[in-house]
Parts: sequence; structure tokens; C-alpha cells
Amino acid sequence: MTMANMAEAVPKGRILVVDDEAHNRELLEAILEGQGYEVVCVDNGATALEKAATATPHVILLDVMMPGMDGFEVCRRLKQDRATAAIPVLMITALTERPQRLKGIDTGANDFLSKPIDREDVALRVRNAVYTKRLYDQVQAELERITKLETLRDNLTHMIVHDMRSPLTGVDGAYEIILMEKDRLSQTQQEFVAMGRNSCRELIEMVSSLLDVSRMEAGQMPLNRLPCDIRDIARGAAESVAVLAQGKTLTVSVTGDSVSSAVDRDIMQRVFVNLLGNAIKFSPSGSEIAVRTSQENDLVRVAVSDSGPGIAPEYQARIFEKFGQVESRKAHTKYSTGLGLTFCKLAVEAHGGRIGVDSAEGKGSTFWIELPATNVEM
Repeated sequence: MTMANMAEAVPKGRILVVDDEAHNRELLEAILEGQGYEVVCVDNGATALEKAATATPHVILLDVMMPGMDGFEVCRRLKQDRATAAIPVLMITALTERPQRLKGIDTGANDFLSKPIDREDVALRVRNAVYTKRLYDQVQAELERITKLETLRDNLTHMIVHDMRSPLTGVDGAYEIILMEKDRLSQTQQEFVAMGRNSCRELIEMVSSLLDVSRMEAGQMPLNRLPCDIRDIARGAAESVAVLAQGKTLTVSVTGDSVSSAVDRDIMQRVFVNLLGNAIKFSPSGSEIAVRTSQENDLVRVAVSDSGPGIAPEYQARIFEKFGQVESRKAHTKYSTGLGLTFCKLAVEAHGGRIGVDSAEGKGSTFWIELPATNVEM
């Protein structure tokens, strides 16, 4: 057999023909096999559902008027089953009334063939439907391949990052020991050691955030939720970043009502530390960062406002994505948010809350959090 003959012998696709009338099945089978398709014929709806699940057809030609289970019901069941929902269904009908056509579309039919059967019409519509199904299968296969690669990448990244934590902790400890003997160091040496320690701690925080984000995405981070004073947690976070704020002569104020929500205190404090750290990073020296807590009906709200460069509306969703990066058109500066805001988003949503930002370029930003309130007296 020549290569050309072998190519012709390969079926263009598999077609399932469903019709209770033998002469219709034979006619369609002859037309489709003449076009190079493999054809499977059945005479009732129940068998059609079985064959659709096992024969993996590229297209189903489905007669509407059949005894027992009609074509509308067969189509409806095919489209409700994930295994067969993507198979194009071409309904064969002598019905020309608009309501019947709409009923077919409502059940999920992709196209129609009219009786009496027209050979050219069948050939063209089946060809287009097979092409559509092949494209869908290619996209699904590529999606599956990409998903597997992403899983492999994420697992590898998680392993590498996890292994980085121990040596970084060792380096941080070494810096601490050196600084215990800082009297033996010159002022310049002390500054370099302090700079190295701060950079090391930033790396440790990044490693922790990446691991936590991975755990939260996988739903593997347990939350120890207890009623807490959210304003008190915000004040604790402000104290944690006080040194960073002093370095830029920034003022951090926490005001508002004493409000309660059932949260994991450590996780929520990290959320506030991330928001405040982000505000400190982008705020001009000498400005103020304001944290305000309040309650509206059944929601606790926390707002963190700064006087930074602001974020254009089209970028305000992107900053919560992994390694999100936005650019200030006015300042021509890129601001990378790393994983901090991704962690915040996942953590807040894990508590049943929402996070967002109100901002405009040149007018600063207000990051806000809404959490379910509790009725515990604080």
C-alpha cells in the first residue's frame, strides 16, 4: 500500500448516527463512509447514550422523532454529561417550525440537518463539526499538558524554596552573632552587616510567603480562628514595621473602632504587616500611613491609606496576582508587589472576606479588607 493509499485509509473521524428508521441510517452511512468517515449506527436513544460514552465519536447525527426517548432528551443528557458534552450534535429533523428549532438549541444542539437528506449539506456540516471537535480536543490536550507542566514547576519551586529556608535562617543567625560583637566593628562595617541582615530577612519573608501562598492555593493551610479585636491586631502590625517606618520618617497611625472578627490572629497580623510594608515601600518620606477600623452592619472593615504614587484603575486587579507588577505612567516607575498581596488576598478570602484597593495615579492608595463581624464584646 502506498503512502497516499494509507492516508486515504485513515478515517477522517468517527460519526455516531442515531435514527430509528433503517433506510435513513443506511443512507447516512453510505454518504459518510463515502466521505472517508468511520460510522457507527444505532436505532434508539438509550443505546446512543451508551455508544457516545464508549465509542468517543467526533460528531453525533441525532434524529429528533424517535419512539421512547426522543432526540431532544438524548441531546439534553449528552450535554449534561461532562464526558460527552463537547461532542457536536447535529439534529436531523423534518420540523421547520421555529419553536422546534429553538427547543433543539435549548437542549444543546450545535446544528441541524433537514429531511429529506441532502448529500452536500450533510458533507459540509459534518466536515465543519468534525473540524470543530478536533480543535476542541487539541486545545484540551494542550491545556492538560500545560497543567501538568505547571504542577511540575510548582512542585519543583516549592521544594527548592522549602530547602532555601534553612540556609537563610543560618545566615540570619550568623548576622545576629556578628552584631552581638558590634563594638569591635567600625560604623561602616556595622551598617553593611545590618544591610545584609535586613536583606536576608527579606528573603526569609519571601520564602515564607511563597510557601504560604502555595499551601493556601492547595487548601492545606489550617486556620485557628478565634474572635479577635481587629484594631488590636492592626496596632501589633504597626509596631512590627515601626523600624521600617522610622527609616523613612513616616508616621503610622491606627484609629477607629474596636471591632471583632473570628480570624487566625497570626495570619491576619501578617496580612496587615504586608499591607503596611507595601505602603511604607511606596510612600514618600515624611508622609503618613493611616489605618482605620470600622464596622458596617455585619462587616468589619480595615482601610490602610498611603500617599504613594497610586495605581491606575486597569492595574488594580493585577496587583493581587502572583508577582504582579504595575507601572506608574506619570513616574515611569515599575512597582513589583511580589507575593505579599497575593498572600493577603488568599488569606482574607480563606476567612470569608474580601480585599481590594481604591486608588488613582498621583493620589495615593487605600487598601481595604472586609471580614465577617462577630458579636463578641471586646
